[in-house]
Amino acid sequence: MREPCEIHITDAEWELMESVWQADDQTAGDVLSRVVAGHRSHRTLRTLLARLVEKGAVSVRVEGSRHLYSAAVSRESCVRSAAQSFAARFFDGNLQSLLMHFVEHESLSEEDAKDLRERLAAREAKKVSKRSRPVKKSK
Repeated sequence: MREPCEIHITDAEWELMESVWQADDQTAGDVLSRVVAGHRSHRTLRTLLARLVEKGAVSVRVEGSRHLYSAAVSRESCVRSAAQSFAARFFDGNLQSLLMHFVEHESLSEEDAKDLRERLAAREAKKVSKRSRPVKKSK
C-alpha cells in the first residue's frame, strides 16, 4: 500500500473506501453491496469506484472476466491525512487549538477525559524515557 495517503477522498468516495478496506480482491458487486446507497444510484457508485481507481486509492486486478478491487492506501494513513488537513484548514495546523476546541465545545464524558489524560501522560512518559537513556560510548 502507498503511504502516506496524499489523495483527497470526498465524503461520497469515503463511503466506498470503508467497504474496500474491509477485504482485498473484491468484485465491484461485493464493494457496492456494503454501501448504504441512500440517494446514490448503482451507476453513480460505480463511477465513484472508477474515480477512486483513477486517483490511486483503489487498485484493480483483472482475473478472467472479473475485476477485483483492493485498497491501495490504508485507512489509518487516510484518516491521518484528513485529520492533518482539517487541522491545517481550520486551526492553522495547531493541534492544541484543535483539541481545546473539542474539549471546550463538545460534550466530553468523564471517561473520555480520563482516557485522554492517561494517553497524554503515557506519551509524555515515553518521551522522558527516551531522553534519559544512557548514551553508549564506543571504545
